Amino acid sequence: MTIAPQLVRLTFRAAIREVLDDYRMNRKRSLVDVQRHLRLHLAPFFGRRRMAAITTADVRRYVARRQGEGAKNATINRELAVLSRAFTLAIAAGALLSRPHIALLREDNVRRGFFEAEEFEAVRRRLPSDLADFVSFLHTTGWRWRSEAARLRWTNVAFDVGEVRLEPGTTKTGEGRVFPFTAELRALLERRRAVTRDRERELGRIVPHVFTRANGMPLGTFNKRWATACRAAGVPGRVLHDFRRTAVRNLVRAGVPERVAMQMVGWKSRQMLDRYHIVSAADLIEAAKKLDAARAR
Repeated sequence: MTIAPQLVRLTFRAAIREVLDDYRMNRKRSLVDVQRHLRLHLAPFFGRRRMAAITTADVRRYVARRQGEGAKNATINRELAVLSRAFTLAIAAGALLSRPHIALLREDNVRRGFFEAEEFEAVRRRLPSDLADFVSFLHTTGWRWRSEAARLRWTNVAFDVGEVRLEPGTTKTGEGRVFPFTAELRALLERRRAVTRDRERELGRIVPHVFTRANGMPLGTFNKRWATACRAAGVPGRVLHDFRRTAVRNLVRAGVPERVAMQMVGWKSRQMLDRYHIVSAADLIEAAKKLDAARAR
């Protein structure tokens, strides 16, 4: 059988352009991560290779190189997912007939970090006021820091009805979300409103975002300040994602039904509760009572 010329000529670089276009058309928030995976790792390795010539052995060599560089299995899997997507799109377009087997690595990356109240306060008071307010918001809501909280605008905050909301299509899941004001959350947002008004007067322009720097721009990465504050507070190695687990646990412990807690934070699957072993204090107490009763028989 003669292989069509276009099947032979399709290069990795050409296939990857289709992947990037696919991410753009579907407005996937992970586009930036994909571009980084390609620029730093995938493109330098596969370069101008023909897609039809990439074998499972090549993929394994790529994995071995990345592991030798110290990359975690979870990171390598994200990179392999990009490569796999390139083959999927090429086959769907009729530009390839087959694909190599791309086996994902075992991941043991269940994050176990939770913030106890005193730990959180110890970190918070070591941060500048803008960042302290930001992490306080994360601690209460558990929202994703980069794609949700850092992009929060004043149009998402309703003081009259007492809620902060994310519109459909602006979250990772694509679903809208509402978090009612607690007393602390209202006080925090009122404080941020006062800060915003001061900055608008100083800058002479509208500041649309809730959490900003002194120049009115939205907060970005603050890894060094965060790491320094955590070390000084005696809890090194904590990550901002710990606030998602902490917020759900706090809600469940307070007696909020699991389904409601998941909706407020933005978890779609109950598997997340199981993964992090989050149960209510009431359930634990009831379990202890049942154990006492069984032993008394």
